[in-house]
Amino acid sequence: MSDFPRTLPLFYDYQAVIDSSSLLRKYQAIFNALDVSGFPDRPCDRGRLGISRHALVKAMIFKHLERIDAMTQLARRINANPVLADLCGFDQELPEDDPSVFYRFLKDTPNGRIQDLMHRTVKRLIDAGELSDDVLILDSKPILAATRENNPKNPNRKLNKSLGHPKRNPQATLGYYSYQKLPVGEGYAKRMQLFWGYRTHVIVNGQGIPMIEVTLPNNVTDAKAAGRLIRKFKRVYGSIRGKVVIADKAYDVKALYELIATQMKARAIIPINPRNQQRTDEDFDALGRPVCPAGLTLCYQGRCDESHRKRLKYRCPIKCDRDLAERYRHRCPVNDPHFDTYGCTRYVDVTHDARAQIDRQCETFKRLYALRQIVEQYFARFGPRSVEQTTHYKLRSVQNQVTIGHLSLALVAAAAVALQRTDKLRSYRTLVA
Repeated sequence: MSDFPRTLPLFYDYQAVIDSSSLLRKYQAIFNALDVSGFPDRPCDRGRLGISRHALVKAMIFKHLERIDAMTQLARRINANPVLADLCGFDQELPEDDPSVFYRFLKDTPNGRIQDLMHRTVKRLIDAGELSDDVLILDSKPILAATRENNPKNPNRKLNKSLGHPKRNPQATLGYYSYQKLPVGEGYAKRMQLFWGYRTHVIVNGQGIPMIEVTLPNNVTDAKAAGRLIRKFKRVYGSIRGKVVIADKAYDVKALYELIATQMKARAIIPINPRNQQRTDEDFDALGRPVCPAGLTLCYQGRCDESHRKRLKYRCPIKCDRDLAERYRHRCPVNDPHFDTYGCTRYVDVTHDARAQIDRQCETFKRLYALRQIVEQYFARFGPRSVEQTTHYKLRSVQNQVTIGHLSLALVAAAAVALQRTDKLRSYRTLVA
């Protein structure tokens, strides 16, 4: 590494060079939106100053947004563009053959400091009225550990917890990755794919901007991680009373409903997971709906809120469904005496059950749950499948790498607001024309 400071030529119109390049204009806006006032720039106040940590953060943001795989490639790109290096804040060249400065930065920096950069960015946007936090959407994404046990071409890879953890990834755990279709006879069969690694859990708002995130070992369930995220959201941004919390079936756990609805006074939009049903009564189907003596699932007819209790009302499906009524010729299969008048009815008491009180049949629930696609779109922007493969071995390094990825997308929204292009909150590539 050179000991001489990086200097630009005297007869050099710095801003004119930036204005002539859409890439440089874009990163000037993104870096200007980054508030590093609470982030220490130098590791210590004695000895050699070393490389600016502010510059390293900006370089890692550039790496994520430009989809650069290797640290050596990152150093090469920055050294080849002096104006970009100056935008980042480097005052000396980076070693292309020894990228350890980046690895040390990720290993030694507390993850909370990088998370604080994202929280500061999002808070400014909320205070300016550019972001809304009325809708909160939860989801997670797998992060594969850097181990040969994840290589599908390795015939001896260990996908069994009892055989021990990967040698260089002691904090990586084994978990579900995806389903794979395999040809069996004339059809296909599903096989679950497992992997060693971690998961990044995130809360995004209704505009697809990350607000809270955490990366944990893969054996932490989505529901447990969601509890941490929601409590952290309250500490950072304040109360979530009255807000809408949306999640998929993986979060269908009673403890999470109690946290969201009872403790936080928010509204949970989570569909039923049939595997979590604990009813063994033959009078109920797999989704917890009552079944009549004829074996037909009763139709949901709304919720009855009384002063001392709350009940869900169900009615005879032949009376509610025209097609079903024609199939049974407007007659009850078991000749129920109530059929000639209103039909049989059932009430399910849900006074103390936050999970059962959710009206999943109404149009409002269906409309709100459709917003969950926003978090899927967010993870598509966060990175392709190649980004899920980390090259680090320590959990803190993985956490910092992933947090910088979330921070990068929050900064794109902040830069769009600064450039008065609020239609580009989620559009990194077209942020600057």
